[in-house]
Amino acid sequence: MVTTVLSSTSGEDERRVLDPALPLLPSHLNNTLGPKSILTLPARSQFLSSIVSNPDNAPIQNIDPGVFNVEILRQRLYLQAPTGSLPIGQGAHLVTERDWAGGRVEVGTYEGTQAAVTQVYDRLEGAYGSFLDALGIESTLPRYVELEEQQKNYIFSSYPLNDDGQPAEYPPHLRIIPDGPDKMSIWKIFNNLGLAEAGIIIKKILPDEFLGKTKEWLLKKAREAVDGTPEQGVTIQDVVDYNELHRKSGTDIAKGENIGLQDDWFSDRRFAEQSFSGTNPVTIEKPSDALVEEFIEAAREAGDNHWATLLPKIKESLLVQDYSYFRKAIGVDPTHIMKHKEDGADECWSVASVALYQLHDNGKLHPIAITIDYKQSMKDSVTIFNKRKNPSDSTDGEKEDWPWRYAKTCALSADWIRHELTIHLGDAHLIEEAIIVATNRTIPMDHVVYRLLSPHWYKTLSLNAAARSVLVPQVIQDIIGFKPEHTSNFVKNAYEAFDFVGNYVPAQLERRGFPSDPHKLKDKRYKNYPYAKDMTAMWLVLREYVRDMLLAEWTEGEEQVNERIKADKYISDWCKEVQTAAWIRSFPTITNLDELVDAITMAIHIAAPYHTAVNYLQNYYQAFVAAKPSSLCAEPPTTLAQLKTYKEPDLVAALPLNRQRQWLLASHIPWLLSFKVASDRSLLHFALSQYAVYKYKTEKEEKKIKDATKKFYVALTGLQKYFYDVAKEMDEGSIPYMVLDPDTTAVSILI
Repeated sequence: MVTTVLSSTSGEDERRVLDPALPLLPSHLNNTLGPKSILTLPARSQFLSSIVSNPDNAPIQNIDPGVFNVEILRQRLYLQAPTGSLPIGQGAHLVTERDWAGGRVEVGTYEGTQAAVTQVYDRLEGAYGSFLDALGIESTLPRYVELEEQQKNYIFSSYPLNDDGQPAEYPPHLRIIPDGPDKMSIWKIFNNLGLAEAGIIIKKILPDEFLGKTKEWLLKKAREAVDGTPEQGVTIQDVVDYNELHRKSGTDIAKGENIGLQDDWFSDRRFAEQSFSGTNPVTIEKPSDALVEEFIEAAREAGDNHWATLLPKIKESLLVQDYSYFRKAIGVDPTHIMKHKEDGADECWSVASVALYQLHDNGKLHPIAITIDYKQSMKDSVTIFNKRKNPSDSTDGEKEDWPWRYAKTCALSADWIRHELTIHLGDAHLIEEAIIVATNRTIPMDHVVYRLLSPHWYKTLSLNAAARSVLVPQVIQDIIGFKPEHTSNFVKNAYEAFDFVGNYVPAQLERRGFPSDPHKLKDKRYKNYPYAKDMTAMWLVLREYVRDMLLAEWTEGEEQVNERIKADKYISDWCKEVQTAAWIRSFPTITNLDELVDAITMAIHIAAPYHTAVNYLQNYYQAFVAAKPSSLCAEPPTTLAQLKTYKEPDLVAALPLNRQRQWLLASHIPWLLSFKVASDRSLLHFALSQYAVYKYKTEKEEKKIKDATKKFYVALTGLQKYFYDVAKEMDEGSIPYMVLDPDTTAVSILI
C-alpha cells in the first residue's frame, strides 16, 4: 500500500494519507491528540471540579420528563376526562377554566419555573409536530400526495372573521382542525396529544409566589431599603452584578453572553448600534420632512437652540426609529394610555416612542432626541434631547443621565414590541406560513417551484401553531401593555401592511434611504451597518442559485421560459391564492422569469437568512431585561419637566427588577428561542447535502442541478469570508456581527 504525506508550504499541517484524491477531514477537525488519547483519564482535580455535590447549587435548565409527569398529575394540571363536549375550532386556545381539573402552581422557585416552562414548550412543539405528522402535513417520511388531496389538508383559517362571525385573532394560517367528516376523530387525536391544554397550561405553571435564593436576595434588598442602606432596594448595579454571576448558561451563538456584560451597555453607542446590528436592523429609515419639523419645533419649545438650529442643516444625515403608529395599529384614539394587566401578572405600560439619530460620515450612529410616547403630535408628547451632541463627546456623566437613560429605555421597549410581534412573528413566521399553505394548495409536489421551496419549510407549521396557542397569548401578552384584542389588531395590521415586493432586500434598503449597491455600501458611512452589507450579498447569492435551478429544469431560451411561466396554470393559481386567501395583496402576479426568481428568492430569504437575523440574537440583546424591557412597570411622565427630575429610583420603578414573574418570562423566552442552529440544519449544510445527492448523477438536468448546487455552496463559503471581513471592519469595540454566517444560518424557521 502506498502512502503520501501532504504538507502545507509552512510545514504546519502534515498528514499521512492513502491517496491525495481521497477526501480529508478539515484541518481544524483533524485529531491532533493521537489514537491513544482515549486511553487517558483527565487529571483527577479537573474531573472532580466538574462535580456539583450539593443539589442546591446544581443548575437545572430542564426537568426530567418522568418527574415532570408525576408533578403534573399530582398538582392536577390537566383537562378533565374527555366528555365529548370539548370545543372544536381552528386553534388550540379554546379550552376554558371549566374544562380544567382545578390545579395550578401557587408557589415555586425561579429556576424551577424556568425549567418547567422549557419542558412544557418543548413538549407542545413536539406534540404539534406529531399532530401535523398524523395529518400528513409535516410527515416524518415524505410521500407524494396529489394536489387534490393536498388541498384537503392545507386549508386557510377564516379571515378576517372566524366562522362564528367574530374577528379572527390571527392573520390567515393553517386551519389546524379542518372541516369535514373526520373532524371529530381529528379533534380526538388533538386532545390525546395534550394540545387542548396548550392555550392555558403555561399560566397554570407560573406560580403566584416565588421562593428560593433569588427571592431571598430580593427580600434582602427590600429590607436594606427599609433600613435605609442603601438609598433604595434593588439597584441597577445589583442587577448588572446578578447578570454577570448568575445568568443562564449559553445555548446560542453568543455562548450565553448578553449585552449586560458590557460596561457601557446603557450608553448611546450600544443604544444606537442595535438599529444597525441588533435584533431589529430593518426599520431604521429616513424621517419625513414633517417629522423633522416636529423635532425642530420640540427643540425650540425645550429651549434647545443647538438642536433647533442644527437639525435643518443636517436633514440628509438624519435617521429615525418611528413607533408613533402604535395607537393607530391597535385601533385606539391618539391619546389612549396603553396599559394592561393579565390575571396573576402586574400592570404594564407600552409606549409609542420616536427616536431620532444622525449618521455621521465616519459611520457612527448617534441618538439626538427621543419622544418617549408619541400622542397625536409632539406638542402633546414628551420629547427630550441628548446632552451629548456628537459621538466623540465625553461619556462622563452618561451613566448618571437618568432622564436620557429613561428615554432610551422607552424607545427600546417600543422596539421590543415591534420586533417580536411584527419583524419576527409577523414578517417571518406568519408570512412564511401563508406561503407554505398557499403553495401546497396550488403547486404539485413535482413542480420545480415546490421542489425549490419545500426544503425551507421544515418544522415551521408546527412551531407556528405552538406560537399562536402558547407563546403569544400566555407569554408575550403577560408582559406587554397591550390588551389581548389590541395585540391581535397589531399583528393583523402589520400582516396586512406587509409589502412583499417592497421588502425584497434591495428595494427595502432603498425605501429606507440606504444604497442597495454593494459597492456603494462600501462607503465608510455604512461600516457599522453589517446587516445591510451581509444581507445584500446573501440576497444576490440566493437569487443566482434560484435562477440557476429554474434554468436547470427549463432549458429553452429565456424568451421561451417567459412564455412557459406566463402559461403555467399552477404559478398563476399560486399568485392568486397568496393574494386572496392568504391576504398578501402585494404578492406579484408573475409573468416572467425575473419575477418568479424574485418571488422564490424572497420566500427562501424570509425562511432562512431573514429569520436567522431577527431571531438568533434575541438572547444577547434581550435576556438582560434591564437593557431592553418588554414594557414599562410604571406610568410614563407626562411633561418634560417631570422627566427631567428622574433619578435612578424612577428608572428602577419602570423596570421589572422586583417582578420575578415578568423578568422570568422576558428573559427566558429569548434564551429559549436562541438555541444555536444544529450543524445539519444550516443553509451551508443544505447546499452540501444537495450537492452530495447529485454529485454522481448523469442525466443532463441532474448534472445542471449538481453544477448549480456546487456553485451555490462555493458562493456561501465565499460569504463566510466576506461576512468575517465586514465584521472586522466595524469600529473597534463593536459587537461582531456574524449571525448570518451560512454555517449557522438556519435553512428554515426552526425555532
